[in-house]
Amino acid sequence: MGNGGGMAVDFEALDLVRSQNKARSYNKKLNELTQRNQSLQELAWEMVAELPEDRKIHFQERLKKIKKRY
Repeated sequence: MGNGGGMAVDFEALDLVRSQNKARSYNKKLNELTQRNQSLQELAWEMVAELPEDRKIHFQERLKKIKKRY
């Protein structure tokens, strides 16, 4: 009971490799988004620091609420 001399395809192994590749791709994208988020957060805090005092407090509180939420 041969397969005509061709290679047998292990579909379970193929599915495993595909799912591992998807997981690596997902993790890479997640890491990139995390880095971007951190950079934007740092930039926001720097920008708020440059605001006049009467505006600064309002935006600092908003940034703190965002940080607590996530």
